[in-house]
Amino acid sequence: MNILITGAGSNIGFETGVKLARLNNLVYVTVHHEYEVETVKEKIKRLKLDNNMKCFKLDITSEKDRKKIRDYDIDCLINNASIGIGGSLLELPIELLKENFEVNVFSSLRLTQIYAAHLFANNKEGKIIFISSIAGIIPISFLGSYCATKASLITIATTLRRELRLLTDNIKVKLIEPGIFNTGFNDIMIENKLERESSYFDDLESISLKQKKLFNLIGHDNLNSITEKIVEAVLDNSNKLLYRAPIFQSIMTKLYMLLFK
Repeated sequence: MNILITGAGSNIGFETGVKLARLNNLVYVTVHHEYEVETVKEKIKRLKLDNNMKCFKLDITSEKDRKKIRDYDIDCLINNASIGIGGSLLELPIELLKENFEVNVFSSLRLTQIYAAHLFANNKEGKIIFISSIAGIIPISFLGSYCATKASLITIATTLRRELRLLTDNIKVKLIEPGIFNTGFNDIMIENKLERESSYFDDLESISLKQKKLFNLIGHDNLNSITEKIVEAVLDNSNKLLYRAPIFQSIMTKLYMLLFK
């Protein structure tokens, strides 16, 4: 199987690519910037996966880059590229909110449209996977922009799946909802809200400290549970939509949905 993963220079995207490559799939791990390519290629070389992992620049916010996907024979697209912007929704500049949605939602959907059109034009089977988050279900104060983008992806994946089933059984849609993992991504979101003026300024340091403690307490250092779920979704030809990990956070999410539905 030929698989393309966006935003895959490190962490969940890259580790998932490694697992899929070791299962003898051809995996394209793509990165945002050209300067990242050589670094990722070196990692691939050290792992001795040169034959099964390839890396190239794919800035999903660039239409020119998005159209590159037409040049590859892709059986599965994994929309993993994402950014997180922290800050109070009352004060967050709309430009930053737009940027968050541009990367996490609009660009991923546009890439998906190009990929799906290519599948239809060539009468091919394929899979579309969206990496959302339990943050799309359980809102987190001062991380509302990121949470809103992930909630949007949940709706988009669910709706797209229903729409596609009216046209074909050959294109599957899968939705991944990772819990909290200590990759450094959340720390960046927490910290970048401190860089802007805020009515909450006197409390921001305390708020950030509490958030970090919470994430460190319930977050997982090991990515295996979520990368295995993504691999399962890639290989699963059933109509199952939703995959969550780790299991404890998945249970917490279900309880939250029951209590606050």
